[in-house]
Amino acid sequence: MFKYLFVILCFSVGYASDMHGQKIESLKKAKSSTELSNTNSIIYGLFIQRLGFSSGGFPQYIRLLNIATNEVYSFNVKPTMKTGKEIPFCYYIKPGEYRILNYFWTQSKWYGGLIHQEPIYKNIDTSTNDFAKQNISGKIDLSNLNFYIIKIVDNAINYLGTWHFNTGLVSFSNNKEKLDEEMKEKYQSICFENAAIRIPE
Repeated sequence: MFKYLFVILCFSVGYASDMHGQKIESLKKAKSSTELSNTNSIIYGLFIQRLGFSSGGFPQYIRLLNIATNEVYSFNVKPTMKTGKEIPFCYYIKPGEYRILNYFWTQSKWYGGLIHQEPIYKNIDTSTNDFAKQNISGKIDLSNLNFYIIKIVDNAINYLGTWHFNTGLVSFSNNKEKLDEEMKEKYQSICFENAAIRIPE
């Protein structure tokens, strides 16, 4: 009797050295504004994934670094088996200043999937093989690259915008009114209208 062979290959493009061996905490999905406090805020936005329907049933994640505490947080931007290209997200998080670290996504292959791990920098496409080769060879000075920063207000709902990750060169835009209308149906206990606009800069 034959058994199915499921293989996942790892493809790394510049894993930040300050992440090595560091504990990563998963953010919890937000359910109500009543959980807001001086130590707990809400973030929400719309994520446009890299591969659309070609990503199959694999989940995708974003990692954030709290600049003050050096704590790393991860949140799901594409749930398992969800095929929609544009997916809203809504999570609890500690207030503070965050840097967007990495984007993790998996490309469907006949043998399983190919995992991609991409560091995120301003105006830099890190998804290319050329970037990976130059980074591994030490030709890229990562200390001179700029990060996207998010400033999360305490005791508040924070709108993070539309995250355009459908290409290697990521960007962010403000489509708050449209998303708020969609979010109100699913999150009836969260008042999105009064959210602080905190699009990554």
